[in-house]
Amino acid sequence: MLKKLLKYDLKWCYKPLIVFYILALILAVFTRIIEQFEKGLIFLILDKICSGVLIAMLINILINNFIRIWVRFIRNLYKDESYLTHTLPVSKNRIYVSKIVTTIITMFTSAIVIIACLAIVCVRKDTWDVLKASMEQTALYFESSVSSLLIVIIITIFCQMLFAIFSGFMGIMIGHRANNWKLIKSILIGFLCYIIPSMVTFGVIYGIGMVNPEVMKLFTTVSGFSTEALKTILFTGIVMYILYDILYYIIGRKILEKGVNVD
Repeated sequence: MLKKLLKYDLKWCYKPLIVFYILALILAVFTRIIEQFEKGLIFLILDKICSGVLIAMLINILINNFIRIWVRFIRNLYKDESYLTHTLPVSKNRIYVSKIVTTIITMFTSAIVIIACLAIVCVRKDTWDVLKASMEQTALYFESSVSSLLIVIIITIFCQMLFAIFSGFMGIMIGHRANNWKLIKSILIGFLCYIIPSMVTFGVIYGIGMVNPEVMKLFTTVSGFSTEALKTILFTGIVMYILYDILYYIIGRKILEKGVNVD
């Protein structure tokens, strides 16, 4: 049953996303072609317009990805579709898991499309050499390999995005337990679910700085700090957001097990 839930969730979310993926890739190719021409006034204007539209399109992919996930969650559990959803021979936990897996898959494909579009437009031999050299220097600075550095960056971004989605889920679940102003309360609670743990993380890192002078330098200076201090902050942030994700998942399960107030 989980596979069927996942199938319908992915199908619903991908309907508009695939259109945006195709448009973004076509626009990226078109922008790259325009950049091959001599930089006359017309081509310069077209280049700027296409670049601006492409950036807007890539941002829209991310925003649309988040919104589709949250809207699907609301419609499936609290709106008209919920009457069918709650009659299915499947636990609410599996419905919740389906939404989370859908989030991970759609975020992954959106990230691939965004990276592909940026690569099509920006990557040339000279820019690739510069990017490669920069990554190697950064990896050397962190006393790590390029692959390890990329993995850490990907994990950090993934944990942040998943935390944002979970915050939205928490806002929806708590907000829809109210009798009125459900949407406004969902947005407000979701924002608080995101911002409060972020402030806690900042406080924890600052607390580490109180006992570690090297970490405190990151708060007091713009230079002279060590790689170990940066690693400490990065590691702390990743661990904290993984814990938040796990905590929100557990709390979300408990809330759903108590039942939902269908609109």
